[in-house]
Amino acid sequence: MHVKFLIPPVQGRVPDRLFGCNYGFFIQQNVFLLYPATLLMDSGYKVSITDCVVEKLSLNQALKESADIYVFYSVFLTRDLDIATAEHISRIQPNSKIVFIGPDPTYKPEFYLKNPRFYAVRGEPELTLLDLVKAISSKKSIHKLKGLSYLKSNNIVNNPPRSFIKDLDSLPIPERSLLKKPFSYSNPKFSNQPSTTMLTSRGCAFRCYFCIPNSLSFARELEYKKYNKQKPKVALRSPKNIIEEFRLIKKQGYNSVFVVDDQFVWDKARTLEILEGIKNLDLEIAILARCDMLTDLELVKAMKKSGIKYIDLGIESYDQKILDDIKKDLKIETIQKCVGNLKKCNIEPEINVMFGASPLETKSSVERTIHFVQKLDVDIIHSTICTPFPGTDFREVAIKKGWTPDREYKPIDPGNQSVINLPNLSSQDLVKASKKLYKKHYFNLKYLFNQLRKTKSLKELKLKFNAALNLWKNIFK
Repeated sequence: MHVKFLIPPVQGRVPDRLFGCNYGFFIQQNVFLLYPATLLMDSGYKVSITDCVVEKLSLNQALKESADIYVFYSVFLTRDLDIATAEHISRIQPNSKIVFIGPDPTYKPEFYLKNPRFYAVRGEPELTLLDLVKAISSKKSIHKLKGLSYLKSNNIVNNPPRSFIKDLDSLPIPERSLLKKPFSYSNPKFSNQPSTTMLTSRGCAFRCYFCIPNSLSFARELEYKKYNKQKPKVALRSPKNIIEEFRLIKKQGYNSVFVVDDQFVWDKARTLEILEGIKNLDLEIAILARCDMLTDLELVKAMKKSGIKYIDLGIESYDQKILDDIKKDLKIETIQKCVGNLKKCNIEPEINVMFGASPLETKSSVERTIHFVQKLDVDIIHSTICTPFPGTDFREVAIKKGWTPDREYKPIDPGNQSVINLPNLSSQDLVKASKKLYKKHYFNLKYLFNQLRKTKSLKELKLKFNAALNLWKNIFK
């Protein structure tokens, strides 16, 4: 039984499958795909991963070696691509089975169930996918497999949900060598390559009403909210298990790691234990964290000693009324204290700004936010326009208030497209605001000079140049 995880070739910009809501400026390893692939391999199945984008393969080249089961990790932006690829495979390999995992098949399995050989795994994919492969290989019934959707007599069957994995340490550490070119993935934020990704927890406990977490956490959240009308609890790996993976990553030859948890800092003691265990590995590390979790200077100093170089912060707006309205539960003063702590410890803050999340937003509040971000004097900013993603409270409000004309979600690029029209700002105003922030920040002589000064190698310069070129194309698209 050969199971092939397939990332199809892309014409044009590459959708990011890690977070599933934007088009990336560079391609990173999809650790969410590696988890189920590793579990299947450890269970004795032949497993391969073909990433057509990184391996520069056409679809015909990718399909030269056929498989019994093809698995697609699908997000909102890849829906049409993955379904079209799967239908092509089903025509030329009529005995193969197709399985879709990820947040979009969880949200709308009916979109993916085109024939009886297609299956949708909802929520966390690892255990359900393993049970499905066992059932297919032994020709046993699938009608009791929890977390699975499929076709039976042309009717869609949604089996009951599967309970989430309580002990994340029970899962194998992702086997990155399953990727045919594991060292071809890069992250231009880091000086030291090659780079990989890692996950130390699943889920987010906060209530930002516009937000979607990383794509695995979102699949988990969509499935749970469908049956329980609330967010699931956060699941944490143990510090010992996390430290073991960091050490293995270093041993395998990686020099930098992006930890893609929605929130890395859950409590001080656990975080300090992890930091203490990795501080001598000489890795460059980037994480995501809330500003209110980084007001403790002792903790931030420990982060610096452990190799944390960048911390991704969601500040969204420099207007307290807007932050309150979008349920960010964050104070402007906290943002400033957090950024100050990071700068004291020489950790680079990455600033995320979002326009269009609140009807309180005006052209004046937009200008204040742009001005505030410039005053923070940081290297990296991300600007997006709030998008009514399925499963978010923002989507329900946007439809109810008439801010969006679309009853069904349509994939767009939140970096330069908008389907939102607020009382004081049109969709065109929001696009202009996002692009204006990018232009003012990245395309000025001071910023360009600082980037050249900080660049340590020609390889790093090339990575930064390619990322900047992609950003330029995005802004002036």
